[in-house]
Amino acid sequence: MIKTKIDDMIRLLKDKKRLTIDEIARELLLDGKSVEKIAQILDKAEVVKLVYPINVVARPWVEIKEIKREEQLAEPTGNLIDEYNISGLKGHASGNVKIVLTDLDKRPMYFISAPQVSYATRAYFDAIKDEISKLTPIEQREIVREDIERGFDIRHKVIASVLQQDIAPEKKVLDVMCGIILREMYGLGEIEILIADDLLEEVIINSSHQPIAVYHRKYGWLKTNIQPKTEEEVENYASQIARKIGKQISLLNPILDAHLISGDRVNSTLFPISTVGNTLTLRLFARNPWTIVGFLDKENRVLTVEMAALLWQAVHYEMNVLISGGTASGKTSALNAIVSLVPNFQRVISIEDTRELALPSYQWNWIPLVTRPANPEGLGEITMLDLVVNALRMRPDRIVMGEIRRKREAEVLFEAMHTGHSVYATMHADTGSQVIKRLIEPPIEVPASQVEDVHLIMVQYRDRRKNIRKTLEISEVALGPSGPELNHIYNWRPRVDQFQLVRPPRRYIEQMNLHTGMTEKEINEDQEEKKSILNWMYEQRLHQIEDVGAIMKIYYSDKDSLLKAVEKKLSPTKVI
Repeated sequence: MIKTKIDDMIRLLKDKKRLTIDEIARELLLDGKSVEKIAQILDKAEVVKLVYPINVVARPWVEIKEIKREEQLAEPTGNLIDEYNISGLKGHASGNVKIVLTDLDKRPMYFISAPQVSYATRAYFDAIKDEISKLTPIEQREIVREDIERGFDIRHKVIASVLQQDIAPEKKVLDVMCGIILREMYGLGEIEILIADDLLEEVIINSSHQPIAVYHRKYGWLKTNIQPKTEEEVENYASQIARKIGKQISLLNPILDAHLISGDRVNSTLFPISTVGNTLTLRLFARNPWTIVGFLDKENRVLTVEMAALLWQAVHYEMNVLISGGTASGKTSALNAIVSLVPNFQRVISIEDTRELALPSYQWNWIPLVTRPANPEGLGEITMLDLVVNALRMRPDRIVMGEIRRKREAEVLFEAMHTGHSVYATMHADTGSQVIKRLIEPPIEVPASQVEDVHLIMVQYRDRRKNIRKTLEISEVALGPSGPELNHIYNWRPRVDQFQLVRPPRRYIEQMNLHTGMTEKEINEDQEEKKSILNWMYEQRLHQIEDVGAIMKIYYSDKDSLLKAVEKKLSPTKVI
């Protein structure tokens, strides 16, 4: 519980029963006008009674009323299996997380504890929100992260100035109080703390009758100890999100499906479309995107270093790669990981429905494009096809497409491959064979002769029972007598949890030789070099997106120096 000067004022009144404004001001070292303002607020909240005497010479006094009992957050009961702290933008959404195996549900639960204030301080917060909203700029354009942070700074300063003038809290307490008010006025309250947890993929509200639930990267679906009070509160969350992105959700338009500026995707439905109550689903954009080195981690082991080296080589020499898999199997994470290996001097155009890709800052020539749905009048729609066609006019070296869904999109994308552009894309299919079928059969129905423009197919798999993700296979595409055929290069064997080299690539080697002039021996040596670099990066814990970006920048500009550093196992500080 955060203690404030307002709590000190209540404590004084409990001891003295009655004090004048001047007496309280002297005790708390506050200005008399500020004390009177606080007293007026608490009088309306029926916490104290503010009396103005008939005698104009006499000073007003304050009397204590019956204080509501403070509700303390119940401590979780059960076996603690994990605990960590989280912090949002500049610490405004901080909290402590405990993952507890409860006796009642026999399942882990997600308990979040955040800074709380007393009932009296809460009454003061609620009262000054109107004052703060008048002082804060009404329109704050927030279209990129820099604008979001600038808007945050402006609002933080306004709130801090009001609090400093009224109750003069210490700096540490001041920042916590600003955070509480910020997330209540301009955010989603306690949900903001959940959003700040980098280990969460989803935050969902099924109705006000159930606790908020989350999907945790380590523990899967978990109930939390936060629950909306009313259906109106859930609807207000959805309306607030909709207004920020220029949309609306109402009884006339009871479905909201959009993405936020941060990249997080939001879906909401209102009663009676969702019969149990109003719903809200937030798919959280990865703040620390997966990298190819992160895939090698022993705890995750999404793929092997040999598979990673093959994919890196394919990206390096501009081979076309399709990534497939089921829902939440890690398709976009894999796409992000391999596109981060593109040379920094090449122009990358990405096209997505929801902004999910996050490339290292060294890739300065990256243009991320996103689609736009039509407005309520049915106007203004920008489709993925529109963006693919437009991307071809932007002189791209690489085209990255979030997902292939329709025939015309696939046709344009394969045309881009045919005209010499390097293309990376995702699609829904559980195996490489299904990828081929989806491409050549209706409704996509790409000519079989064009499918061979795809050099590699990477298939991602998610085991929901064990909550793990793996690269199920990496295959090459060849054109056989009866159409496109697959040669499985690597497969994952789930029974033994091992990756297996099924058959060395043949067409891939031929295409590499055709485009680069490298012999098979040189191609294999190049993969060995890349393996040594990846192993060194893994040993040196260079798994963050910017770490990978820094090494790629060195690799493409001074490969020999990097290989010497790897051979000598030098520290990254000697290289970067």
